[in-house]
Amino acid sequence: MRKASSLVSAQNVGPLLAALMGLLVLLALGHEVAIWAIVLWLSATGLGLYGSWKQHPLWFSGRLRLVGGLLFLLLAFVLSGWGNWLAIASQSVLVLLAVKALEMRSQRDFYQVAALVLLGMGLAAWLRVDVLLGIYLLITLYLALLGLLWQPLADAASARGSVALQGRDFRYMLVFSLAFMVFLLPMTGLFFLLLPRTPTPLWAWTPPQGSARSGFSPDLAPDQISRLAEDPAVAFRAQITPRPENPEQLYWVGAILWHDQGTTWEPDPPAEKLSTRDVQSDHPGQLPAGPLTRQEIVISPGDSSYLFALSSPRRWQIPLAHHELWDGVMQLQKPLSLPLRYTVWSGASPALSLSSSARHAALQVPATTPSAIVTLAKSLAGRTPNQTIEHLMHWFRGPSFHYSLKAPAAYPHGQTMADFLLHSHTGFCEYYAGGLALLLRLDGVPARVVTGYHGGEYNPVGHYWLVRQSMAHAWVQAWIAGKGWVRLDATPAAAATGLNSNGNSGAFAADEVPAAQRVWDWLQWEWINTVIDLTPAKQRSLWTSAGLQFLHFFQSSQTSSQKILHFPRHWSGFSAQQPAWRVIVGIFALLGLVLLWVWYRRRQATRNTNAHDYWRHRAIEALHGLGLKDARPGQESVFCGTLPFDSTLRNQLLQHYSLQRYGPHPDAEGDAKLQAIIAQMRHSRGTGV
Repeated sequence: MRKASSLVSAQNVGPLLAALMGLLVLLALGHEVAIWAIVLWLSATGLGLYGSWKQHPLWFSGRLRLVGGLLFLLLAFVLSGWGNWLAIASQSVLVLLAVKALEMRSQRDFYQVAALVLLGMGLAAWLRVDVLLGIYLLITLYLALLGLLWQPLADAASARGSVALQGRDFRYMLVFSLAFMVFLLPMTGLFFLLLPRTPTPLWAWTPPQGSARSGFSPDLAPDQISRLAEDPAVAFRAQITPRPENPEQLYWVGAILWHDQGTTWEPDPPAEKLSTRDVQSDHPGQLPAGPLTRQEIVISPGDSSYLFALSSPRRWQIPLAHHELWDGVMQLQKPLSLPLRYTVWSGASPALSLSSSARHAALQVPATTPSAIVTLAKSLAGRTPNQTIEHLMHWFRGPSFHYSLKAPAAYPHGQTMADFLLHSHTGFCEYYAGGLALLLRLDGVPARVVTGYHGGEYNPVGHYWLVRQSMAHAWVQAWIAGKGWVRLDATPAAAATGLNSNGNSGAFAADEVPAAQRVWDWLQWEWINTVIDLTPAKQRSLWTSAGLQFLHFFQSSQTSSQKILHFPRHWSGFSAQQPAWRVIVGIFALLGLVLLWVWYRRRQATRNTNAHDYWRHRAIEALHGLGLKDARPGQESVFCGTLPFDSTLRNQLLQHYSLQRYGPHPDAEGDAKLQAIIAQMRHSRGTGV
């Protein structure tokens, strides 16, 4: 006989689907969920699943569940802190899901779980907008649809005393839910492009309180950059035109530090030369003369308001309010809560003179500088600034200097700049940059420290560079008459390849994104370009250009594909290669596949013109589910006689089977009676009656 694996428990599926949806909410909310709430949900879900498996009655009484839920909700308010509404709501959703896990028994309970799960996903959208959240949401919708289809059938089976349902019914719902989601996706994408968008996304209104994000800091202090050296998080992605050949030449300028306080460096540019201008949008007009490198950058959200560009940025195009400092540094008015796309053009450093105030700021040294460091600087000084730079760079690249993210053994609690320059000669880029700038200033060469990122990983799938937090770096710019600010990097070359004696990855990049991560990272890049960065202006421009394209198609009398695909110059720069166009093409292609599948299914259905054949086939399949191997006419009598059930049930089974298979009018009512008898047999076999 066939094993009972073709049966599905009527009461186990709902709690299992609810548990999976709750897990997705937990993953989507991430660090916003407290440990105690996770433990509570896991415990309640485990008890709920065990109870449904063992046909256990409801855990605890209704009054106890109500009181416990209210107490845990109060705990969420107290521990999260008044005013931290996202954290309070996140813990509350998990508490309510835990309560429902203990009483998940009916269709109404599953409806409530589905509503709580969707609320949790809405809260997650205030915290993150990455492609992973979109995947979580799609899976959640699929599981919710599957549960809403299954739970009424399970409730009906329980009402008539059945504990199991046909496995093929569940498989049918699996396929139907999947087909429905496939049909829903292109329609969702179409409405996403059609419906008006708000200038500010709803989730960007209020950033979550207490959410600490690691990232770039403009100050240079011991351990400031080294803390990021092992952080693989993405700082930004950039498309560079023309493509650079060597990633080691990519120095991404963030902040320029002028003031040396002895232990830290701070920006503090010359106040009288500080020029700021608040800008809402900067449209590219006449670009500066000379060869330029174009960078289209998508920066990740973080706590910093600094923007990044390759050395000597000449022009910016930024869609948010910002201000530009005299030294070329660009800052937003506030830190980002969403990814930001901007464009910058960099070129050769312009030939400018150094003002007296800037020279004074670039020669400032702390009053507490040890005399031993002053003596060291004099011993390395040259006759000219160029000779001084050459002597210092040669000294730093000597065999006594080593790159390490860890403090030397002799300085377990950290070392000072004097310790680094005079004794240990071991440290990370902060020490090399700060030490070189200090020695240059003591020798009369204007210098300043630059913090940002060095290198990048190229992704050939999307043709862009990925810059991670671990690539944070610091270097020096020295002023040389006739050349302007010249970049100097004293950090040992061993760090530039990510190799050092301590086994730590250096502050620099590999050449390419690892092969296993390229497609996933490209999906995140496209998600930002296509979904997050679709502003109202881009939406209007997209549909305007699409309308002009169709109008041009119908009005054109030429059949040349080149003529048809030609875009007039006044079409706001849109082309068929841009992400939004790829979305439209993908939507219509997917919609076409769905319609083709529907047509195929209808065509297959119309082939069977005799409905009686369908019900006869259903009767054969029903007995096959009980273990009938030989479906030839007459074999059912022998088979029914061997079944270990009451003779009354066997006779009823044989009678209704014969009517459905051999009768003149098999129909849905007869099929339902046959299925009810089979379910009754399985129930009696499962309970041992």
